[in-house]
Amino acid sequence: MDFKDVLTLRKTTRGYLPDQISESRLYEILLAAQTAPLATGDDQTTHLTVLQNPETMARIRKSCQLISRKTNKPLDPFYGAPTVIFVSATDLSEDHIEFSNVACVIENMILAATNEGLGSTYIWGCLKKLRKDSETLKLLMIPEGYEILSAFAVGYPVKPLAPRKPREKMTVNRI
Repeated sequence: MDFKDVLTLRKTTRGYLPDQISESRLYEILLAAQTAPLATGDDQTTHLTVLQNPETMARIRKSCQLISRKTNKPLDPFYGAPTVIFVSATDLSEDHIEFSNVACVIENMILAATNEGLGSTYIWGCLKKLRKDSETLKLLMIPEGYEILSAFAVGYPVKPLAPRKPREKMTVNRI
């Protein structure tokens, strides 16, 4: 796929088919994660956890569950995605560069998923609840000293990926 097509097709997916992604697609996504630019090339402080087990996924969904402000009903924080990749870091520095590293890793995975025809979602807000649920957190077997900073949900989208127009509201100063 042409890179410009990847950029225009990439957008948050909020509905996934239950079918698990193929191993070859997962491989491409993980390869993209491992080629992300990291501050000072430090790949020893970042860890990926791939969650595809339905039983564990159900426990994690429950732990992270949000309530809709409109309907007051529970929401699936992962939008039904069959795969979630948690990105953790250790040795958080004073300037928190690790958050930037994790964002670069996830953006690479998002672009790779789009290139594979998959939908994806950058997950952030609900993870605070998971970090406080130590019993459920143990199910993810995060290495000691690491903390989940963000996650990435991925799967086959309910609605096909469709091109979008670039944002016009973003301001740009040219000097």
